[in-house]
Order: sequence, then structure tokens, then C-alpha cells
Amino acid sequence: MSLHPAYQALRSSPRYRELVRRRARLTFTLSAIVLALYSLFVAAVSWFPHVLLHVPVGGGITVGIWSALILIFGSWLLTGLYVFRANHVFDKLNQALLSEVQP
Repeated sequence: MSLHPAYQALRSSPRYRELVRRRARLTFTLSAIVLALYSLFVAAVSWFPHVLLHVPVGGGITVGIWSALILIFGSWLLTGLYVFRANHVFDKLNQALLSEVQP
């Protein structure tokens, strides 16, 4: 089975390879950051529970709860970063590719 000519042109384009490389690098980097942060949180829960149970001065919320909230908020920020890059960088590269291969 042969591929459609437009698909073959797309796959052989240097812009396509650049798009795939940049998107894969960003995805891997953000995934590694999230995995590392969640792993550190789980490790802190298992190795230092007394630290996470500490209540800071003047507050009723433990350090563990604050850490979890910061971790969740950080994950949202990283997701927002990916969406921003996808909408502003990758979509422009996609449009350039489509205009290049469409007759």
C-alpha cells in the first residue's frame, strides 16, 4: 500500500521533522518535570511525614496540604504552558506545513 503523495511530501519536509522534534522535546520535558515533582512529593510523604504534618505559625493548614496544593497548581501551570506553545508555536508550524504540501 503506497502513501498519498501529500502525506509523503509532508513526511519528507524538514519543517515536519522540526515540528515533531520540538513537540516531542517539549512533551518529554514537561512530563519529566511533573513525574519528578510528584515522585518527590510521594517520597516526602513516605520518608518525612513529620515535616509534612507541621502546621506553620498562624495557620491551620499543614505543610503537606500546602505542598500538595502547590504541586497541583504547578501542574496546571505546566499544562497551560503546553497549551500556549501548542496554540502559538506548533499551530503556526502546522499551517506552514499544510500550505507547503497542499496543491
